[in-house]
Amino acid sequence: MSPHREPEVDTDLTVLMPLWKGDDPDHAREALASATLHQTVAPGLLLLAIDGPLPQGLEEVVSEVLDGDYGRARVVRNKRHCGLARTLDSALAHCESALVARADADDVSRPERFAVQLSALRDGDLDIVGAYMREIDERSRPRRSEDGEDLIRRRPLAHEEIARYMRDHSPFHHPTVLMRVSAVQKAGGYRDVPLMEDYDLWHRMLRSGARMGNVPDVLVEYRVSANLYRRRGGLTLFVSDVRMQFAMLKSGTTSVSRAVRNLFGRAVYRTIPAAVRDRVYWRVIERGLMR
Repeated sequence: MSPHREPEVDTDLTVLMPLWKGDDPDHAREALASATLHQTVAPGLLLLAIDGPLPQGLEEVVSEVLDGDYGRARVVRNKRHCGLARTLDSALAHCESALVARADADDVSRPERFAVQLSALRDGDLDIVGAYMREIDERSRPRRSEDGEDLIRRRPLAHEEIARYMRDHSPFHHPTVLMRVSAVQKAGGYRDVPLMEDYDLWHRMLRSGARMGNVPDVLVEYRVSANLYRRRGGLTLFVSDVRMQFAMLKSGTTSVSRAVRNLFGRAVYRTIPAAVRDRVYWRVIERGLMR
C-alpha cells in the first residue's frame, strides 16, 4: 500500500461555500472534505459563509470547520437569512487570494477538480472556468436516464461559444466555477436576482471583458433533491427571467425577437408541473446543447 500523501496547497486559491439552515449536516461534511482534504491541489483557505441562524447539527459542522478539521478556514456569518447573492457577496470581501472557487454544501467535488481548473485558467489566461457535473441523488447514487446513462450536465467550452450560449441559458454551472476575484469585482459582484444571481454575474463579467471557458470534464457530483425542480417554477423566478432578458437586451447581448422567444419558453417552463420540468430540462436544454 502506498503511503498517504498530503495534498499540495495553493495559497492563491480560496474555496467559498455557503451554508444555511436547509443544508444536511452529513452532506455538508462530505462537501467540505471533498473540496479541501480530498483534493490533489487543496485551497489555501476555506471561506464558509453562513446565511442566517443554523440548527444544532449544522452548528456542529461549523465548530469542526473552526477547529481546523478541513484545513485553514474562516467563517463569515449573516445574523439573519439574506439569500445566496448577498451571502456570497459579503463573504467575498473576506477573500484575500487572487482566485476563488465556488462549492455548495450538498455537492461533491472530485479530487482532481482544482488541479484541472487551475491549469486551464492559467494556461488559457481565463478569468472564469467551469466544468461538467454529474447528477447524484440524496443517497449519492448516480441519476440515470431512461437509457441507463449517467445524467451529465454539460456547457459550451470556448469563450466564443459561451458568449453565444449566454443569450439563451446560463453558460456555467455555479457549483463548478473557479474565478479571478478581480474579474468578479470589476463586474460588480453578486446581485440579488433570485435563483439567477450566477447568470446575472456571468453576463456582467462578459460585458466587462472577462475571458471565459469550461473544461470537458465531470469535476462535480451535483446532488438533486426531490425539491430541486419544484424550486425552478413560480412567479418569482419568472420575474428574474424578465430581469435577465431586459439586462441582456439593454447591453446588446440579445435581440428583441430572441428575448421574446426566451421569455415565452420560460413562462411555459415555470408553470408546468415539477416532474415534467425535469424531463423538459434534459430533453430541451441539455440535449439541445449537444446538437
